Amino acid sequence: MDVILGLDVSTSRTGVSIIDQNQNLILYEALKLNPKDTLEERCILLEYYINTDLRKKYNIVKVFIEQPFIMFSGGKTTAMTMSKLQRFNGMVSFMVRKSFGFDAELIAANKARGAIGLKIKRGENTKKKVIEWVKQKYPKDFIFELTRHGNPKPGTDDMADAIVVALAGLNLNQ
Repeated sequence: MDVILGLDVSTSRTGVSIIDQNQNLILYEALKLNPKDTLEERCILLEYYINTDLRKKYNIVKVFIEQPFIMFSGGKTTAMTMSKLQRFNGMVSFMVRKSFGFDAELIAANKARGAIGLKIKRGENTKKKVIEWVKQKYPKDFIFELTRHGNPKPGTDDMADAIVVALAGLNLNQ
């Protein structure tokens, strides 16, 4: 069966999702990357995971990656952080090309949300809204843990973003 791979690439944790052509959720997880490792070592770990855990089990025909931010967002992101994320995203894009023989398609987060009909108003908690939307779409399949304070555990938003990117890619390419 042909499937779509969605990636929410980050230097600390990468969200991974696989959906089929009918938008069924097959797999989602967050791969925690060691901050002590170089970006190259993190990319090698991600490549190993994709080539050994995913490619052997699934016929991945398309890969969609959330495009990294290109603008500062209200003082939350430094130039150094943005540069590092852009660099890592490029490494992952190249790794996808090397592993699959085709290029990943980059999709901006707001374009991905728009492609699936997810509207977020100014001032709303984007991460929370994305998680809620994915939970509503996949009530039996998207299961995640909460912290003792009742918030989604770290990595939940990365998994949800990877699912949104995969769905958006599928929608935009039909």
